[in-house]
Amino acid sequence: SGAVPLRGLQNLLVMVTNPRCSLAEDAEGEGGVRLELWAHSRRSQRSSREEPSGSSVVQLRFNPTVRHVVINEHKDVTFNCSIKVPQELLRPDAPGISLWKDGRELHVLDRIASSHFEIPDEEEVAMTSTFSILGAQRSDNGSYVCKLNVSGTEVVSDPILVQLEGLPHFIRQPQQLNVTRNSPFNLTCQAVGPPEPVQIYWFRNNIQLNQEPHISPSVLTVPAGLEESALFSCEAHNSKGLTASSPGQVNIKGIPDAPVSVQVLNRTAHGIGISWVPGFDTFSALSRCSVQVKEVVPRGNVSLVPFNTSVPPHVYHIQQLEPMEEYNISVSCRNEVGWSAFSPWIIASTTEGAPSTPPLNVTVSFNESSSLLEIRWVKPSLERIHGELQGYQIWYSWHNSEGKQNLSRKVQPNASKATLPVEATNATCSIRVAAVTKGGVGPFSIPVEIFIPASGLITSAPSSTPASGNSDSFVIALGFICGTIAVGVLLCLSVVIQKRCVETKYGNAFSRNDLELAVSYTAKKSYCRRAVELTLGSLGVSRELQQKLQDVVVDRNALSLGKVLGEGEFGSVMEGRLSQPDGSPQKVAVKTMKLDNFSQREIEEFLSEAACMKDFDHPNVIKLLGVCIELSSLQVPKPMVILPFMKYGDLHSFLLRSRLEMAPQFVPLQTLVKFMVDIALGMEYLSSRNFLHRDLAARNCMLRDDMTVCVADFGLSKKIYSGDYYRQGRIAKMPVKWIALESLADRVYTTKSDVWAFGVTMWEIATRGMTPYPGVQNHEIYEYLFHGQRLKKPEDCLDELYEIMSECWRADPATRPTFSQLKVQLEKLLENLPSSKASKDAIYINTGLPEQSPDSTQDSGFPQADSDLDAGEASEPGSPSAEAALVAVDVHSSEPWATRYVVEEQLSGPVEEPYVPLLPCEGSEPGSRWSQASTLPASERPCAESCGEDSEVPL
Repeated sequence: SGAVPLRGLQNLLVMVTNPRCSLAEDAEGEGGVRLELWAHSRRSQRSSREEPSGSSVVQLRFNPTVRHVVINEHKDVTFNCSIKVPQELLRPDAPGISLWKDGRELHVLDRIASSHFEIPDEEEVAMTSTFSILGAQRSDNGSYVCKLNVSGTEVVSDPILVQLEGLPHFIRQPQQLNVTRNSPFNLTCQAVGPPEPVQIYWFRNNIQLNQEPHISPSVLTVPAGLEESALFSCEAHNSKGLTASSPGQVNIKGIPDAPVSVQVLNRTAHGIGISWVPGFDTFSALSRCSVQVKEVVPRGNVSLVPFNTSVPPHVYHIQQLEPMEEYNISVSCRNEVGWSAFSPWIIASTTEGAPSTPPLNVTVSFNESSSLLEIRWVKPSLERIHGELQGYQIWYSWHNSEGKQNLSRKVQPNASKATLPVEATNATCSIRVAAVTKGGVGPFSIPVEIFIPASGLITSAPSSTPASGNSDSFVIALGFICGTIAVGVLLCLSVVIQKRCVETKYGNAFSRNDLELAVSYTAKKSYCRRAVELTLGSLGVSRELQQKLQDVVVDRNALSLGKVLGEGEFGSVMEGRLSQPDGSPQKVAVKTMKLDNFSQREIEEFLSEAACMKDFDHPNVIKLLGVCIELSSLQVPKPMVILPFMKYGDLHSFLLRSRLEMAPQFVPLQTLVKFMVDIALGMEYLSSRNFLHRDLAARNCMLRDDMTVCVADFGLSKKIYSGDYYRQGRIAKMPVKWIALESLADRVYTTKSDVWAFGVTMWEIATRGMTPYPGVQNHEIYEYLFHGQRLKKPEDCLDELYEIMSECWRADPATRPTFSQLKVQLEKLLENLPSSKASKDAIYINTGLPEQSPDSTQDSGFPQADSDLDAGEASEPGSPSAEAALVAVDVHSSEPWATRYVVEEQLSGPVEEPYVPLLPCEGSEPGSRWSQASTLPASERPCAESCGEDSEVPL
């Protein structure tokens, strides 16, 4: 930029040809090239001179250049900065000229190019820098300066103002708008330059609205509104040209379309749940919907019944409906404009319900010829039965001085009478009758009572529910009957008292010491109380269930009960002894129902579990020993299930005791894998017999005396008669943390659902009794699993073992392994593990035995182990089972609260495995001790028997 003097060119030529000169590329530039020529002699002279004075530096100024640059947008902007600096002021390492904008240095980037030149002569150096902004944009507007640092002093050029001009740029454009028909609205359009001013023109459906331009910003007002939707846009003009905005759609709000796809979600006896898809809302959000319901066959003058609900969601449960009735249902929704048309009618029906009225005119009489009580009633009206009549339920109780006995009986639907045996004398029998449908048991009639004396007149109450007729006549008849009965009762009492006096008149005339009776007589008529026959039939269970359990019923006298081993919410397990046919006692566990007011369904479910176990014959599946029946405190038959006694209790409690007691017991990995193999064998047997367990967990597996695991607790198990899946039909408490993903979603259970639960049980065993999914709440389990999360790998768990667990938790049930495949994999893994009996394996035992206390087992927080061990089963300290030749003891570092040793015995006699109990013997305190690291009080310490309860929620 500018001519170079001849003298400068001569010097430049000399420097280029001088081998001591160098040509270098600027290290700072990317695209800009800096040509630097140094003369060795000049540099040496410059360095040998004295430091320059401050006044000479102050006099330096950049050469004048352009002060204002105006250019179109997207063009290149180029300007120069030049200055002459005396030779003595420059240093070899001095930086060159730099470009600054708004107080910030601009480095050479992709959009900025630069070139630098230095032309020296004998006295000064002419420095020139050229800067180019490529494709300048509006953001490049501003003030630029050049700077040069000379001997620590900054020399700044005059500012260069860069101004870019181009087409208008929109800041606000017309947006989509939903308006009410014929209502005013506004639209805004704003654009900026430079150059200014910017003029705005409006368009509606591509037709220009204003002939005279508006200066930006512009607001378009439509006072009369619109009849139909339209597109609005604007154009911005300046001296460089015009820019068109994006179009904005203005929609007219209207009445929504009618809902579609009305569907029935669920049905009950008094309600119907429906869902629907809303119609097009016509640019106005729906606020509520109305569900109209009417009977298909109207009863009387019943009109449409509306049910209003807010939306979303677009679902509603219609209530207060009659059972077993068909209804027409339609839906309409509204927005701020109005209501939509109604959807097409659909027909939906409620399910059967329980009868709403008891049988009428219930009467009770005594048939002397048959010595039976005869009960008669009138069938309720059809419209009050609410379903198909399945029969009648007769509830009767006997009251006398010795107590109360409650009984029930079922009667066929076509019957209108029934007979009952006389269970006691000098007693009052109270009888109630109710109708039964598939929907349940209806209300019972008012009790009708009849008194059965030892002799004399039998009295009874009138009918409980009179049939329809004249109420006044009924009251008169009732008063007459009551008066007659009262007189009869008085006469009967007088006769009985007089007869009793005659019979005992001569009772004191004879001495008790007489060897022979002087007078002997026999009563003409006597009554005796017949013992209640405790059979399966007295429980009121189905005939099919009675036939299944008939051959396993055990006489109550053959069973003696002991202490309670454990209690749950609905039942308890007690220790017992069962007399064998040969007279020898067998130690057993007796499972009983805890409540005295249990329902018929609960008895059925309790005995159904026993029926499941009846036909099982496998070493890894618990077997039923028998079923026994006894009377409860309310004299109601109560079933009891007799099972084998398991010395070590359930597997979950055993694992907790081995890990959490003050003196933890070491359970080797080989034993844990053996537990898994045993469970796989038991589940393989159950699946081969088409049984679904549905509640497989460590708490439902029991440990035999030989440490063999048995699958138990079949309270939720189901027999599959066809197909390979079972769908749960009613809501029940289920252990969600053990349930497979598909079962949580659809309540569908297959053998592969049990495989999932087996994987969780393996995780429990590997962690020695930890609760699955720690930190995850029950209601969060489904989302947690649905997003691919699974149980984490336990510490010290083999990769091969965790891989087997992970296969059980695959989302697709078809890809999960079968129990046969799991058994083979676990057996192979167990074979590859080193033998736990090898001499090189250290067996950790606790030598600090607790003091014996007779009450120590009473306060245990864990389920008790067998406390009736024989004396020979517990090894005494200091009495080895074989003569020891050498005992080597290595002391390891231990915690302050436990002393552990590694013991290796070399026996001179036959080798016997030393007995190391994995559970505390009698007198120890299992579960009552706790790690000192725990600060929980005794009442809040975790109990093994309650671990499963926190993981059950209704599905």
